[in-house]
Amino acid sequence: MARAPVPPFLLRTRGNVEGGVRVEFYVSVESGDDRGGGASAGEAVRTIGRAKELVRAKLAGGYAENITVWIGGGVYELAAPLRFDSRDGGRAAGISVTYRTVPGEEACIAGGKVLGGACWECYRDGIYRARLDGVSASASASASASASASASASAVVHTLYENGMRAVKARWPKAGYIAAAGKAGRDDRRGFRFAEGDLPDVIPDAGAQVHIWPGEGEWNWFTEMKTIAEIDWIALEISFAEPAPWGIDRGSRYRIQGTLQLLTEPGEFYCDEAEGMLYYYPRQLPIAEQSIIVPTVRRVIELYGESADNPVTGICFEGLTIAYSDCAQQYRMPSSNCERMESRDGLIYMENAVGISVRGCRIMQSGFSGVVLNGYCQRNTVADNLIEHLGYNGVYVMGFAPGDGDFASVVGSDVNKNNVITNNLIRCGGELIGHGSGIQLYQSGSNEVSHNEIHEMPRYGISLKGLRYGAMEESYYGTKVTWENHYDFAHTRNNVITCNNVWDVMKDSQDGGMIESWGAGIGNQITYNRFHHSGIYFSYGFCIYLDDASDYYLVSHNVVHDLFSRGSGTLWFVIFAKGIGNRIENNLLIRNGARAAFGTQEMAGEANRDISFVRNIAYESGEELYHFVNFDDRRIQEADYNLYFNGESLPTVTGIYGDDKRGHRPIAWEEWRKHLDGRYDVHTLHEDPLLVIESSSDGALQFGLEPESPAFGLGWESIDMSRMGLKASFSWPRG
Repeated sequence: MARAPVPPFLLRTRGNVEGGVRVEFYVSVESGDDRGGGASAGEAVRTIGRAKELVRAKLAGGYAENITVWIGGGVYELAAPLRFDSRDGGRAAGISVTYRTVPGEEACIAGGKVLGGACWECYRDGIYRARLDGVSASASASASASASASASASAVVHTLYENGMRAVKARWPKAGYIAAAGKAGRDDRRGFRFAEGDLPDVIPDAGAQVHIWPGEGEWNWFTEMKTIAEIDWIALEISFAEPAPWGIDRGSRYRIQGTLQLLTEPGEFYCDEAEGMLYYYPRQLPIAEQSIIVPTVRRVIELYGESADNPVTGICFEGLTIAYSDCAQQYRMPSSNCERMESRDGLIYMENAVGISVRGCRIMQSGFSGVVLNGYCQRNTVADNLIEHLGYNGVYVMGFAPGDGDFASVVGSDVNKNNVITNNLIRCGGELIGHGSGIQLYQSGSNEVSHNEIHEMPRYGISLKGLRYGAMEESYYGTKVTWENHYDFAHTRNNVITCNNVWDVMKDSQDGGMIESWGAGIGNQITYNRFHHSGIYFSYGFCIYLDDASDYYLVSHNVVHDLFSRGSGTLWFVIFAKGIGNRIENNLLIRNGARAAFGTQEMAGEANRDISFVRNIAYESGEELYHFVNFDDRRIQEADYNLYFNGESLPTVTGIYGDDKRGHRPIAWEEWRKHLDGRYDVHTLHEDPLLVIESSSDGALQFGLEPESPAFGLGWESIDMSRMGLKASFSWPRG
């Protein structure tokens, strides 16, 4: 397990003084005793739960100063989530309770139990098995926001870890997917047809699981896990125990998983719930010498205030490793972008939380997400962390869907806001749920998302979600929804997305972007970010994607470079601007293998108008400068002072005239400039911008312009790329 240098915040004065005595508690899993008082290293308690009780008693006695809990090295195994509420934090303004790793040591809070060597017996062909008696496996998440996801007595696990690495459910195929052959005969939501020879005949006729991308064979937006009710080997048809939300047709990608017959390779496991037996093919032998962790919880740390009026507050976690949680037997995709309650789990989960800080921690190997801020969450900070190997999202921030919650007004429902997610390295997400992202905001506003590095995600790097006007109900909270007031219900607004470094995402999905928005509120800013070295591997996708009902965004001073298409995939546009009033200004696009630099489209009954493209540079980034899917005279408010260069080829513009069946005939550059009486791109140039390309000390490319670049005559503002990505203070190794 990688160890970071001692972060600066662990070098502060240890403890706080009360009457000349430092107020602090000590925990040691290796030498502590919960019968001790914990007031010194010599009388450390053994569990963090006991230290929490001591802190709670101190606070209940009226103590109103900071408290530090020093956690010694070792693995702290949990059978149930470590839960904090309003009694456990600094209730007075500015007071905090901090749980810190002892400098020079490594403390891991583990949501699981090590299954020791004595538990295993050889089964066959490199496979071992162990009974799960005495190992509590995780329960389904709470059905309501007020209930905790606690351990369950049933012996079943849905992910497994060997030596800090995830094991996977036994599956077919071993890598990638199979494509469905067509619709099911009776109900295309309850199953699909497969082709002769696609499946090995060892798969049982019922009980295994399908991991599938539903969506008529075309949409690859969300995955689901469906239990197989029946396989008809004559009709070549798989039927589900319950329907998928969308139909399944030819081309829908899937795999079969979770059956003993498919357990054939190292790193695969199968859990037989009926017999309480775990089967595993270890990566290394002898198995007795490997650290194999069976997850016991779906949340490791819960910060759970009783209500918005009595939140948990003033608790900090610093320098800890928080790892190993479970997933679920079935995952159902969000409804109208609103995540279902059973899927809102994270290694760290917050609800009714204010002023919580998670800093300098390693957050890794989750069944669901890394850090979740759900419901009422304000002024919380997630900073300087390494967040990696995630079943779902890295950081997931979720307010209330329109109409949800017991609120008297729409203003009262805007309760998830003013959080800071900064200087985190977030990587390797969506390992269990195929549409995982680095950071996702849903119905959450006025947040700062800055200086994060995000890579290796199957879908978005960063996503902002809400509910578009056309999908809203007639009224919420007793207020009728109208066009004039509908933004009041869209709480994903006024977010600042800045100075992030995003690469190698959109690896396993379609119709998405490296940063994406759908149905969000107004006033969001995407500025000074770097997007690079990422591809579209099948179907189509984008870089900066302002999807339906993404209105009044500022997209400026971003650098986008070296994006590509692979296989059957197409990087369609570098920047795709649907919505209303979006301003695309002073962005640098370099060497992107896209069809067009910029695109627009109106669809789903949501307006696309008054878009501005001003002072952008598109260098070898598409044969077309613009691609308008369905242009009309309201689409562009302003387009000018841009610079385009693609060798000797003059740019073209597509979508102005409907001369073919799809209205996509490209027109020459000068014809575009004459369109609508010369309204657009009068001052735009086709000239070499005179790029300067250098490498920084860490090997990252830095782009600038020669002083005599023609872009400066167009009003171009230089972009300081040194601001982008992780700060120099980030202490975790990046390799």
